[in-house]
Amino acid sequence: MKIRNLAHRGFSGKYPENTRLAFVKAVEEAGADGFESDVHLSSDGEPVVIHDHDLSRTTNENGFVGDKTFAELRRIDNGIWKGEEFSGQHILHLDELLEIVAEYKVFLNLEIKTGEIFYKDIEKICIQRINALGVGKQILVSSFNHISVRRCMEIDSSLRTGFLYESPLIDMDLYGERYHASAIHPRLCCLYYSPDLVDKAHDRNLEVNTWTVNTEDDMRYCVKLGVDSIISNYPDKTAVLLRSQTEN
Repeated sequence: MKIRNLAHRGFSGKYPENTRLAFVKAVEEAGADGFESDVHLSSDGEPVVIHDHDLSRTTNENGFVGDKTFAELRRIDNGIWKGEEFSGQHILHLDELLEIVAEYKVFLNLEIKTGEIFYKDIEKICIQRINALGVGKQILVSSFNHISVRRCMEIDSSLRTGFLYESPLIDMDLYGERYHASAIHPRLCCLYYSPDLVDKAHDRNLEVNTWTVNTEDDMRYCVKLGVDSIISNYPDKTAVLLRSQTEN
């Protein structure tokens, strides 16, 4: 089984996260199989690619994503926080990320960032864009908000879906099967508490895509367990390790 090498918010260990530069470099420089990324809604209902609901950490602006129109968000610099050399990167529309996915023929784990902030119809809006661009087979939609994931299933039952979680939980393989997910997405620490989870999930036809795996030791542990995707800020390191595993 080939383990997917997914770049966490693009090649975020080296480039400003969730920018065009980070996504393109993840493929062209690091050899990633695809990306993990995040989507919020602007105040005028446009799906935008950014992790936090607050702009202050990764842009030169303050305030909340959902309080600004797409035109206002577009004027914000989304790269300079990482270094002057990255100035000029802008917040992407979801369509632009999906176009990169289509162009490079890669996989996208798209996390819907709803729960703490409620975005009306975000699931419907995202799925409409995915289907309009014809990339549904290259997408898996996930969220920490499992009600949101269920809504995605109801809107489009052909779409692959995943339940995100960050603390060790009991019987997540049973839970994923019961609620008809395609995958479970445990934080890395959960696999140290439950090393048998991957086999149990596979027995129930569930993928296990784990995050955020940044050290070689942790990557080797995930390979040993047989996870389906390693999600890392350093897809270049993941690529080297996976290549060495194949050669051996």
